[in-house]
Amino acid sequence: MSQYKCQFWCKPHNKASVTCVDCGDFVFDNIAFLCQLCSERQHQKHQEHKLVPIKEYLEMSKSLTKSVIEEHKIQETCKSVLLVDDCETLCIKDVKQLAESLHMTHDMPVNVLSIFGNTGDGKSHTLNHLFFGGREVFATSSSQKPGTIGMWVAYDSNSNTLVIDTEGLLGVSSNLNRRTRLLLKILALSDVALYRTRAERLHNDMFVFLKDASNVYCEHFSSELEGVLEKHNIDVPLCKLGPKVVVIHETQYTDTLDCSTETVLTDDQKALGSSDKPSLQRAEEEITSRFLALGEYPKAFSKIRYVGVKSGKQPTDFDLIREGVLEELNSSSIRNRKSIAVIMETLQVLNSKFSNTISPRPLSTFSDQFFRCPTLCLTCGDQCRLSVSHEGKHSPSSSYCRYQHLHKNRVYICGKCYQNGERSEVMTKSYEEGESPWSGYAKLAWSGYVIECDQCGVIYRSRQYWYGNKPPELDSVRTEIVHVWPGEESKPENLGRYVLDQIYSVSETIGQYSAGPTQVVSDWITDQVAPPYWVPNHLISNCNSCRKEFVPLAQKHHCRACGNGFCSDCSAQSKPVPWRGWGYEPVRVCDKCFISTDHTDEELTEEYLAADITAWKVTECLKTAASVVKSVVEVPASIVTDSVRPDYWVPDVDIIECYQCKIPISQDKHHCRGCGQGFCSGCTTSKRPVPDRGWTYPVRVCDTCSLML
Repeated sequence: MSQYKCQFWCKPHNKASVTCVDCGDFVFDNIAFLCQLCSERQHQKHQEHKLVPIKEYLEMSKSLTKSVIEEHKIQETCKSVLLVDDCETLCIKDVKQLAESLHMTHDMPVNVLSIFGNTGDGKSHTLNHLFFGGREVFATSSSQKPGTIGMWVAYDSNSNTLVIDTEGLLGVSSNLNRRTRLLLKILALSDVALYRTRAERLHNDMFVFLKDASNVYCEHFSSELEGVLEKHNIDVPLCKLGPKVVVIHETQYTDTLDCSTETVLTDDQKALGSSDKPSLQRAEEEITSRFLALGEYPKAFSKIRYVGVKSGKQPTDFDLIREGVLEELNSSSIRNRKSIAVIMETLQVLNSKFSNTISPRPLSTFSDQFFRCPTLCLTCGDQCRLSVSHEGKHSPSSSYCRYQHLHKNRVYICGKCYQNGERSEVMTKSYEEGESPWSGYAKLAWSGYVIECDQCGVIYRSRQYWYGNKPPELDSVRTEIVHVWPGEESKPENLGRYVLDQIYSVSETIGQYSAGPTQVVSDWITDQVAPPYWVPNHLISNCNSCRKEFVPLAQKHHCRACGNGFCSDCSAQSKPVPWRGWGYEPVRVCDKCFISTDHTDEELTEEYLAADITAWKVTECLKTAASVVKSVVEVPASIVTDSVRPDYWVPDVDIIECYQCKIPISQDKHHCRGCGQGFCSGCTTSKRPVPDRGWTYPVRVCDTCSLML
């Protein structure tokens, strides 16, 4: 009689004095052994149980067959085995060693059941009572240190189940991320997964764990499992590939989800066989709603069942829990049983594939995302690294970005400053800083746009030479791809159209105002490209021959030989002037130089040798500054306009009628700088800056956009 120990709460276990069929925990034909103290404690709430003294049981046990006795001995000596340690290292070499350690054959088909939950919630204790009659097959601990580290397995022959005990969540670990990955591998092996919690109310961490585990299972584990099962010719539907989850919720004071407090069954309803299925259904609906509140239902699991137990001050009622667990294990909807050879191979496959080094740094309780600026770059999606509601510009987490044509996020950096270790962002401009618009726009027509650095000055001019101009990227600037943040003013990428607008502006000004400004522009351009021996226009007030005073509208002419200024009458002659570099074609000269023979054809003056009059030769072909502007604007107008059209503008060929008044238009088509649509002149009379489109100065907009800006 001394060989039978109490299977319940006393530690060390006392000698058994009675047996109970109703409290049986799969020992000796479902007969449990209790000492006197544990029997009184157990049967305070189960007085209807049938108790048998230990002496009577011994008489009955003599009739047991030898096979049953051997099975009983195996159960008595059953122990758990460490299969995987906390470093994810397999502690069992092969299937043979595992089968010998668990007293089973390698081809024996079994179910796999695992348990999860927070540390200290009694996972090992629960498994011991559900499958091993309360014996400490899985180690428990009464100290602050966890009783289970790694992955432990034991075999229950009564239910033919391979039982897996796991390390608790929220416990102290050297590598929390590695422990979580091991738990997910165990979950992938399981046919039934228990989630044990003693929280008075279900905590959010359970739902988050199961939801995240489902996502990982579907994305990373399902294909590996399918491969192993297909190799062993095991046909499992995709809907049954995932495990069942049984949520074991034990409370002390709070009603469980399936507690039927809203509906009280009458005696007649009980007599008709009414049950608490509606309350169980409500519990599962509540769990479903909690998952949906997190954004999605864990679709990897074939079923989620809820088992609630309200213990109060009494011991845990494992009978109710066992009933629900065994029902799921014996259900026909569960995956087919697998041999431990398949189970071992599956674990080896998962462990070899997902065994890379993982950072031990856990996620912070106060995540950086709680306090970090949520703004994302429009081109690469990089998040601003500054705090929420920060002042000033956004700062990217990464210095690298990708170019996107829609946002045109390529900028110029001054090459000289970059070589000196500084970063100076530059941009194309129509004229230099501090230069008057009149002279700037006139020079723009001749020399093109400029790139000016705040520290180095003008570093590039697009038409610095009459031919052979290199692009700025080769020598003057370096390009960078920058981040684009919502709400920030976009970089001006409308320079071509901007230049054309300014040329139109100069042309309109020349045509609308008096000839005085026209002559001023013409004189200025002439002086800029004139040979050095010419008298500047602003110093010529009288004809050098007849001394006739020049009125504002009078045309001044230079003699190509002497360089002085004359009226039309006194410079009507022409002859070759090769000594000034004008070649052998006749050019304008004054009357005095026409009859002079002071120079020979072979003579070249020192002034010509030091001067380049090519620019003036070109000017001669263009006549006046007004004609220059007109030739730029009117002659190639259609080509130039289309080539500099911003991306969001409607092409001219597609504009048939005014976008607002619907009047057909064939000429004088105007684009709104805000919306890019085509309008007639009457519907685009307003001018407003449109910084979002890169127009920082007043430009033509339609009436609708004018009201919005």
